[in-house]
Amino acid sequence: MAFGLLLILFSPVYVNAQEKSIQQQMKESQVSETIKLSEGEYEESIVIDKPIHLVGDENATLLQKGSNPAITIKSNNVIIENLNVKHIATDSKAPAILINGDDNVLNEINILTNSYGIQLGQANANILSNVSIVGNENESIKNRKHGIDLWESHDNEIYDTQIKYVQDGIYIEKGNENKIHRNIISHSRYGTHLMFTKNTELMENESFENISGMYIMGDEGTVAKHNILRNNQKNIQSLGLYIFDTTGATISENSIVNNRIGFLIESASDNKLAFNKVQGNYIGMQFKRAENNDIVNNSFVANVVQGQATESSDNNTNQNYWGDHLGLDITGNQTSDLTYNVDPFFLNITREYSPFQLLFQSPGMVFLEQLISTPVDQQLVDVSPLMENPLAASDNQPVNQGTIFLCCMSLLIISIFIIYLGVRKNEKV
Repeated sequence: MAFGLLLILFSPVYVNAQEKSIQQQMKESQVSETIKLSEGEYEESIVIDKPIHLVGDENATLLQKGSNPAITIKSNNVIIENLNVKHIATDSKAPAILINGDDNVLNEINILTNSYGIQLGQANANILSNVSIVGNENESIKNRKHGIDLWESHDNEIYDTQIKYVQDGIYIEKGNENKIHRNIISHSRYGTHLMFTKNTELMENESFENISGMYIMGDEGTVAKHNILRNNQKNIQSLGLYIFDTTGATISENSIVNNRIGFLIESASDNKLAFNKVQGNYIGMQFKRAENNDIVNNSFVANVVQGQATESSDNNTNQNYWGDHLGLDITGNQTSDLTYNVDPFFLNITREYSPFQLLFQSPGMVFLEQLISTPVDQQLVDVSPLMENPLAASDNQPVNQGTIFLCCMSLLIISIFIIYLGVRKNEKV
């Protein structure tokens, strides 16, 4: 008995560092020190005010039930990796993670939130990568918050994120030189939404099952390349790509497929759209009060209405490929000598009389289209449409011509042999 008491009194006591709160550990840490979080759930709201490296083990989760952000970063050069964040307050307007510093890194972060996912306010040169943000699927879209929200924040990089069930996947206002690459956004209002930005890069992003894929509004110098905008049809005005009051944008090599409207250019000028695949939309392309835009080398295939223009007669829409155009190339320059007029007759008549949609491409509708002319200012004209689809090579695998020749010759020999056997059989009879 006495020995047991002595053992208890003089045995060393080991205190698990994880028994301290994360905030206390950061307070006691040195600048740039690494703090490791073991597997488990930590219910607290933390504020980071000095450069540290916070790393979670697998299934390390930060839980915040209150109205404050789960994580607030007020410092520069903070790194947070491999952490789950649950921000489940029902009426909070605070984000799960708030960043007010520069040169911070978030990597491998999974966020479940009823509010904003990540907010950057006047925060520059931050990197957000491999982030997953899931909002409240049961909340109406108008009451949700944005997945990633940037305000007056510049030179940030956001890549390889997955976002769904939010209002706008990535929303940027008054931010310059931000790079948005390889993000997947679905089941939200807009995939990516730019407002009054300059020189934003949108590269290799995918937006689907949203109300609209991308909104570019009041911007200058936006570059959007290699994006996939598909199946955005949740609203009668759903769009693949919307360009409004924007100048100097380069929109190229995007796939805009199966949306209500492929792309809409409104009150925008001096933009270039080239080598885009616009296919299977109800309306392929629409202009409203747009001028001096170059629309060249695009592919418009299998859209119900290829295009429409309103007060937009000063755009270059020549040298595009139109899937329903029967061209004639007399000079051999790979462009048709027959002008292609994009007549929105079907769109206009079905807007007034919706049951006419049942007569799409019927002989009677074709006759009416020839009988009733559409005002010139509503037509798009391509005076030199392409004879071949400029994107056909990217859509199809290269074919070995020798293999095709051998197959054809084999079929020919087999056919001749079968005919020969049939003739000999008839002779014997």
